[in-house]
Amino acid sequence: MEEKQRIQQLTEKIATEGFAAIILADPEAIAYYTGYEIEPMERLWLLVIQPNYRPQLIANKLFQFTENPDLDLDILWVDDNTDTIEAFMWLDHFVETHEQVKIGVDKYWPAGQLLPVMSYYSEAKFRLASLYVDAQRGIKSEQEQERMRAASLINDRVMARLATELLPTGPSEIEACQALERYYQEAGADGGFSFPPIVAYGKNGADPHHESDHTRPQVGDAIVVDIGCRHQGYASDMTRTFYYGQVSDLDRQLYQTCLEANLLGIEASQVGQQFQAIDAACRDHIDQAGYGENFVHRTGHFIGRSAHEAGDVSASNYHPVEAGQVFSIEPGIYLSDQTAVRIEDLVIAQAEGPEVINHYPKDLQIIPIQDH
Repeated sequence: MEEKQRIQQLTEKIATEGFAAIILADPEAIAYYTGYEIEPMERLWLLVIQPNYRPQLIANKLFQFTENPDLDLDILWVDDNTDTIEAFMWLDHFVETHEQVKIGVDKYWPAGQLLPVMSYYSEAKFRLASLYVDAQRGIKSEQEQERMRAASLINDRVMARLATELLPTGPSEIEACQALERYYQEAGADGGFSFPPIVAYGKNGADPHHESDHTRPQVGDAIVVDIGCRHQGYASDMTRTFYYGQVSDLDRQLYQTCLEANLLGIEASQVGQQFQAIDAACRDHIDQAGYGENFVHRTGHFIGRSAHEAGDVSASNYHPVEAGQVFSIEPGIYLSDQTAVRIEDLVIAQAEGPEVINHYPKDLQIIPIQDH
């Protein structure tokens, strides 16, 4: 069972690092290790992994899930009247028997829960331990890779439908986003959006994280479409840039430059290559074209159960690429109050070379305008 193996691997790792336990609060991390999908809001939902004891799940009685006996977990049920400290009495035996017990915590544990525990068990040493979880989640198994391919295939189909059926009718940005929700459902996505979709016309695209509004496309507008869905617990993400009715010489030049940067970044995504070198492959090309200052973000981010996971493709990441890592290559050029272009694909690093899991075409595409 994949989840049980993941727990065992993490248990062995934290044991070698001298941790008595690691406490996970990130719902996506807990789902990764247990298969239980819960959104806890402010309630206790924690996975405790201990080298010398059975793993323990601390769960509010309001949460409904079917227990998997193969996981071999202890479950500590709490309710809304349980004081936070009451849920951590199991820490007593660590603190009593160790002079400097080391407890790992993850970066998502809310301070309102963490600080009372740290204060009560002041003898213990609490240390951030997310890097062990992040490193493990960063290498996708064959099963995970297949799920990401399936999510990206749905994304390809929805992008095609958006470009051929909807955009020619001139919908507002918000109307396009509303249609996307239905398109994903009809295409078989079982988890909705992986992030709020971006449909940005004209100068709106120059804001890389534009919140879609009531703007409608004008002839000659660039249309930046950044969308993704969740399927089988995994996220997809892809950006394409289209042109409404016609394309200017400037936009054509920007598009070609960005496309070449995208392809160079993909080509550089080789196992053993440093991530900063992949970023440089994209960034240097755009800089040489005279638009370096208009490429305002990193080249990419890791992706898996979450649309953005730990790890990125940036000038500050000197780690080498490892087989099984999945990340985006998404160079962009943004001319404030004018226009923009971004082209994004997801890459799985493979020993034999990068595997691109988006297949919607990247040739410059002009959206025909339908008569109203």
